[in-house]
Amino acid sequence: MPAVKRKKPGMDRIVTQIRATRGLPVEVARACGIERSAVYQWHRVPVEQVHTVAKVLDLTPEQIRPDIFRPRKRT
Repeated sequence: MPAVKRKKPGMDRIVTQIRATRGLPVEVARACGIERSAVYQWHRVPVEQVHTVAKVLDLTPEQIRPDIFRPRKRT
């Protein structure tokens, strides 16, 4: 039976995307000022790194951690 690559339980989709995209873990690590291996230890993007990762991925903090950053209400 062939091995099936599965997402680790509890791993965030953003972290999965970072890991799956060639060169992105290195780019994220450099931007955050951390080692690449630290990025591979993430299950979710740490709160202190959200804004930096948002810039690298061209996303909003709300898209990366909606559990912490609530979308702004439009008026």
